[in-house]
This record gives sequence, C-alpha cells and structure tokens, in this order.
Amino acid sequence: MTGRPRLARRVLLSMVVTIAAARGEELDLEPAPPGVDGRAVAERVEEVWRGENNYLDASMTVVSPRLPTPRVVRFRSWDDRPGKRSFIRMLAPPKDAGTSFLLLHPNLWMYVPRVERTMRIPPSMMLQPWMGSDLTNDDLVRSSSMLEDYEQRLLGIDASPEGHEGRRAYVLEYIPHEDAPVVWGRILHWVDVERSAPLRSDYFDEDGEKIRTVRLTELREVQGRSFPHRWTVLPLDKEGNRTEIEVHEIRFDDPLDESLFTTGNLRRKDPH
Repeated sequence: MTGRPRLARRVLLSMVVTIAAARGEELDLEPAPPGVDGRAVAERVEEVWRGENNYLDASMTVVSPRLPTPRVVRFRSWDDRPGKRSFIRMLAPPKDAGTSFLLLHPNLWMYVPRVERTMRIPPSMMLQPWMGSDLTNDDLVRSSSMLEDYEQRLLGIDASPEGHEGRRAYVLEYIPHEDAPVVWGRILHWVDVERSAPLRSDYFDEDGEKIRTVRLTELREVQGRSFPHRWTVLPLDKEGNRTEIEVHEIRFDDPLDESLFTTGNLRRKDPH
C-alpha cells in the first residue's frame, strides 16, 4: 500500500469518527471549552504520566485461556523521556529474573541470561508479545514517540460516570502522520479534565476496528500528580485474554545514572 492511499484512509476515518461523535452515534461528548488545544492537553498528560524521567517498580499478571494459571512477573524500569531512553529489568519469577531490555529509540535490545546473549530486536519481532503479555515490543518503542508520530485533536469532554471513576474526561484523537512507522490507524485517549491523568485508551486498526482497550484506574497522588496504579490491557481480538500491571512504587525526576542506558548494563544484576 502506498503512503497516499494510507493517508487518505486515515483522513476519511477521522472525518467519519468526528461526524459520528457529533451525531452521538459513537461518543456522547460535550464541547470542549474554547481555547483548549489538543496538543497542549497531550503534552500535559505526557508530563503527568512520565515526568522528565521516572522509576517504576511493578508486577504484571497475564491471564489467557492457554495458560493453566495466570503468569505473574515483577520488574523495575527507568525512563528518560527527553532522551527517549528506557531500561527494564525483570526480577521474578526466577526463570525470567535478569532478563533486561534497553530502549535507545528507535532500537530495542534484549538480554537473555539463560543463554548469556544480548540481541537487538529486529523489525520482524516488534509485534511479538512482550514477556508473554498483551503488550508488544513495539509498544515499548513507540511509547517514547507518541507526540511526534501522531497529530492530536480534542474531540470534546466525556462526562458520563461509567468507566472513568466519575471523572470528566477530555477525549483526544491521535491520527498518525503519513510517514510515521506505527501500527495503529487511530487512538483515542481519555484524560482527566482536572488532573490531566490518563484514564483510558482505545486502539484501532487502519480499517477503523477497535483492537485493544487499556483502562487506567486506582489513581493516587504521587509528587503532586494523580497517577494510575492499575493498568488493564484488554485485547478485543483475543477472547479471555487480559494483562494487568500493578504499580508498587513510582518516582519522578530523580537523577539518573548515565550507565543505566548502556548495553553493558543489560548483563548487570542490579542497575544503578
């Protein structure tokens, strides 16, 4: 498929969604206040979600009909937003402990301690599940370039109490730029009007079919921001699958050691 038909499809899809929202056929939204800019809202939620940098300690539970019991892993991550760099170290279970990931955008490296091997993940593996979850390697890479890869438009305000813990939410539409190397044809984000906290994301393919929903709940105050401590990923094309991430600790804007973001650090047991 050439770039121009791809762009035309995105533009047409965007027009259809906007019309449907206005008619109340897809989204029942209130008009946004005059002067509120979608790009500004997107930048603010990025700051709330990631800060300049952050440290995360979390557990991930993967539920699937293919698994006899839920798979639970624990990990730590360090994220440098301006540098588009991140580092993830798996802590448990024992068979996964020490597995590490290094993102130096757009490249992603993985270290597998069982075979003592460091590899750069090729494009052919970017859509593979990350650690057996409903997230992909591509999700790790593209999370650092959402503002650059997409145009953001503010569709309105969702004031319905269902699904957002009673919070009024801006609804942002993300449409990829023509030359952006992204998977999704369109993304909708719900953002808390008062706190700029992310609440929900819906992901659509190029044909307009919703493929995945991510719900962000259990908001708690952390360093002056409202941060969701439970993330639930629901792949709509895989019945019975669910991935939940529970945040145990999140810190923002601590100094980061440059040695974190090196391939040599992948093999170390405890990155500092």
